[in-house]
Amino acid sequence: MNNDTNSIIITPKNFKLVDGDFLSTYDLSDKIYESGGSFRDEFQYMTFKCGELTVDVNYEIYASGSIFEDSGDYWTPPSCDVDVDDIDITISSVYIDETEVELSDNLVKMFKTLVDKNL
Repeated sequence: MNNDTNSIIITPKNFKLVDGDFLSTYDLSDKIYESGGSFRDEFQYMTFKCGELTVDVNYEIYASGSIFEDSGDYWTPPSCDVDVDDIDITISSVYIDETEVELSDNLVKMFKTLVDKNL
């Protein structure tokens, strides 16, 4: 942090995921199946370290998909496939060292990309 201007230089490649409560890509298919094709979860977060800073990203996720079920027959066991068709992430807030920051459109885009990479 630069004390003269109260600004931080953000470099996405320096962010390391250290904690969170979020659905991984592996969990999305199960949640889509359980919800009958789509779901929304408003309370997801990821915590990153960037140097000495702690960055908490709170977001909402919406996911939808296609479910293909085959009941099988005498020779073929039943099967189920779920294809994830759409994932939409909405950044609700970002805290840097427990201080909420204002988000420009560029920062929202960067944090959405960061969350998406870490799902």
